[in-house]
Amino acid sequence: MPKIMLHNSDARRALARGVFRLAAAVEPTLGPKGMNAMIDRPIGTPMVTRDGVSIASEIELHDRFENMGAQVVREVSMQTNEVAGDGTTTAIVLANALIQGGVEANERGVKSVDLCKGIDLAVTAVVAALKASAKPAKGNGILASVANIAATNAKLGALVAEAHQRVGAEGVITTDFSVTTETTLDVVEGMSFDRGYLSHHMVTDQEKMEAALERPYILMTDLKIKEPEALENVRRIANEAGRPLLIVSEEMSPEVVVTLLGKQGPGKYLVVHPPEYGHWRKAMMEDLAIITGGKVIARDLGGRLEDITVDDLGTADRVKTSSSYTSIIRGGGDHAAIASRRAQVQRQYEASPPNIDQDKLRERLAKLSGGTAILYAGGVTPVEQ
Repeated sequence: MPKIMLHNSDARRALARGVFRLAAAVEPTLGPKGMNAMIDRPIGTPMVTRDGVSIASEIELHDRFENMGAQVVREVSMQTNEVAGDGTTTAIVLANALIQGGVEANERGVKSVDLCKGIDLAVTAVVAALKASAKPAKGNGILASVANIAATNAKLGALVAEAHQRVGAEGVITTDFSVTTETTLDVVEGMSFDRGYLSHHMVTDQEKMEAALERPYILMTDLKIKEPEALENVRRIANEAGRPLLIVSEEMSPEVVVTLLGKQGPGKYLVVHPPEYGHWRKAMMEDLAIITGGKVIARDLGGRLEDITVDDLGTADRVKTSSSYTSIIRGGGDHAAIASRRAQVQRQYEASPPNIDQDKLRERLAKLSGGTAILYAGGVTPVEQ
């Protein structure tokens, strides 16, 4: 297939036209009063959105040279979305302004190298000015005002401010679709994971089918517990202190479970499986140990349940579990150790490419930060949500 080529100013103008056309489609959606864009799709109903990267990803221009320019700016919006999670429309508008101004300056005789140096200097100056003029959003009033302006909805603004107040600056706020028409807030305190109790006979609240322990000791191990005698030592430690015992174990035989339940019944012993699988399980168990101030009794380190001391056990103010989740509230770990672990995971997150590993690291950050707030967006239709 023969190649069509453009050179010099003709090529620059064609690319700039493509950038301008894509930006013209995205720019009206900018800001809290931005308009919606409607996009036709070959299958299904049209998509209505104000998300810059979603609009940009659907645009293909007929002119192949213009389309190349559009795709370059689309990549800008995608990178912005991956790095910051927002600001895609702003990124496209700024890129268009830089490109149009750059092409115009180049046509007036400004050298490309000098133009790039000037842009770099301007970026440095603008970033410094923004940092100098930035004000930390302290207090629910400011947060609610900012959220209200962004969402054009006072109720939603108040919910965002409440979410930030409850999980703190180090917590994580996420969104999801609600199954009702109401927008609601759900806050998961402490460290939680998607694993529940091993037996419903451990339930302490029959109405909610939940089990709760107050001020328990916490045993964390990847050893397979096959004999009741293996837990004699840790049970003795818990009984002497008059405290319940949570066991986070990879595998426990039915005989051991029956023995635990037969000793003192619900409210004394609780057994749950550890979170995640594979190498992520090992990392999450270490996180859990740091949060609770205990140690993981690991088989690859030669750990033995018979040698456990009270210093090997974690603690928490409260543990609550259902058939599908476990929450450990206000663990007894050292704050400095937790902060150090969080900083380590943060560095791993920043160095990781955007993939499932980064998602897992972000999830670990949320758990180490002490809480996750989930805003469930309600609405009659998906568009309204």
